[in-house]
Amino acid sequence: MARSPARRLGKPIASVIAVLLLWQFGLPHTNIPTYVLPLPTAIAVRLDQTFGALIGNLGVTASTTLLGLALALVIGVLLALAVIFVPAVNAVLVPVLAAFNGIPKIAIAPLFIIWFGLGLESKILLAFLLALFPIFVNALSGLVEIEADVFDLARLAGGTTMRIFLKVRLMNALPFIVDGLKVGFPLALVGSIVGEFIGGNRGIGHLILSGQFNLDTPLVFAALLLISLFTTAGIALISLFEKRFLGWRPSRRQR
Repeated sequence: MARSPARRLGKPIASVIAVLLLWQFGLPHTNIPTYVLPLPTAIAVRLDQTFGALIGNLGVTASTTLLGLALALVIGVLLALAVIFVPAVNAVLVPVLAAFNGIPKIAIAPLFIIWFGLGLESKILLAFLLALFPIFVNALSGLVEIEADVFDLARLAGGTTMRIFLKVRLMNALPFIVDGLKVGFPLALVGSIVGEFIGGNRGIGHLILSGQFNLDTPLVFAALLLISLFTTAGIALISLFEKRFLGWRPSRRQR
């Protein structure tokens, strides 16, 4: 028997409330300075005071994150298709992408700032690079991992090459691509914030640095809270798309 949404959310919400109460009333009895770990009430007050600035800067970070993610989605799927249909590409592209993925992106972030400046372009490219590999790998897996019998059955049913691609390969790959988006979205957000850390004058990462330099830890915690909420909302939207349009996938049918 499936539990109601209220029952499913009850324990997590109760756990969060318990942690906040312990934090609020237990911290004053420790030797931890408030500039190191502020009280939840101080964070809430700072959130209210700077809400406009926080939302404005989060909007900048969200735009670079989503643009980088969209670019990674398009390029990642196209690269996966190239690997499948052009054998020569497979021998070169996959090892190169795997090797490049092993490079810490924070190490190349300063180069992007030098090449593309302090504007949005460098943040979008960093978001794109961090999200590209998981989307590419998942798209490739979905396009390849199909039983040969399925293709034979589709041909016997009179399917053309294009129809088989759309109805078999692409439909099989969609759940994999959605899973890649779930992994790539937080990574794209990390890329945007790293770019703002290295050389930004706008964005939630820039605001966090400002709070750090001014020892304004309540502001830093407020920014981190909004980042967490934005990430949760993004994953929830992807899951909602999956539930609405990919309810036929086996993992969904078993629930």
